[in-house]
Amino acid sequence: MLVLQSIILGIPQGALYGLMGFGIALIFRSVGTMNFAHGNAGMVCVFVAFSVFTATGSIILSILCGIIVGFLLGVIIDKALMGPIKHLSHAGMLMITLGLLMIFEGAAQLIWGTDYQQFPELLRGEPLIMRLGENKLIMPLNDLLITAVAVAVSIIIALYLKYAKLGIATRARAQDPIGAKVVGIDTNMVDSLVWGIGISISVLVGILIAPKTYIHPGMMGNMQIYGFTAGVLGGFESLFGAIAGGLILGILEKLVGAYISPDYQLSIVLIIIIIMLAVKPSGLFGKKSSGRV
Repeated sequence: MLVLQSIILGIPQGALYGLMGFGIALIFRSVGTMNFAHGNAGMVCVFVAFSVFTATGSIILSILCGIIVGFLLGVIIDKALMGPIKHLSHAGMLMITLGLLMIFEGAAQLIWGTDYQQFPELLRGEPLIMRLGENKLIMPLNDLLITAVAVAVSIIIALYLKYAKLGIATRARAQDPIGAKVVGIDTNMVDSLVWGIGISISVLVGILIAPKTYIHPGMMGNMQIYGFTAGVLGGFESLFGAIAGGLILGILEKLVGAYISPDYQLSIVLIIIIIMLAVKPSGLFGKKSSGRV
């Protein structure tokens, strides 16, 4: 019974890890660099959402504002910082994201301080209780909403990438940037769009996790590590492999917490990264790398 309860509690957490990994993988596949500021970019926009909520009392308006600001921030990062060097140095792009990681954290501390702020749960009420004989399985309503939102966003983005013109252009740019230009695709516009969507996903993850972690400058640090791990586990070359990797990771994390100790959860995550990179660098669902670093 403890196994089933751990799985039920691990699915919502894993859905968030997968969604975080999805956003990181989306940027990596398109522009070829890891965004180490992914979590902190989302964190700053969560603070913006919190400020809007404090001023208006509207959760919906605050979420919309946070996601829109996240999209605009992603576009600005691409246009102002990545654009001038994207054709020159992927290492330079990587260093910029490392710099942004520290800048965003410092800016959040300067503007909002270091106090922990409470963000309300999006769905409140009695948890769902499933009875199996004399035993009970419990699913909090907010966790159920988190899972539904993560699945819905994944499906929407999947449909966008498969059928929308800009989605097809995004896939073409990721597969063959030169070929995409030859057929008339504006790869610079696609890159800005990808950065915007990627950061918006990070903001959404931050808002969904905020009621549990509270809002503070370091709130997305572990979430980014778990997002990277989900990508490594599922395969960065497969967007939905990152989501599957996140689900596996979330369930495994809860099982480790239940049967070993919560103190070892992060250590287990780092061990998984090392083992997966050594045994199958492409991940469980990824294809062999074509050589891009």
